[in-house]
Amino acid sequence: MPTCRDCKFYKPIDDTKGDCLGHEVPGDRDAKLCPAKAFTPK
Repeated sequence: MPTCRDCKFYKPIDDTKGDCLGHEVPGDRDAKLCPAKAFTPK
């Protein structure tokens, strides 16, 4: 199952969270919870 970490826009901040398009998100969040246009697989 894809997670936020699998998105090309995800930039890690630390081991558990990262920045995605200017928003701090948990790295293990299900990609289905991301806006459809924002999630782009690496």
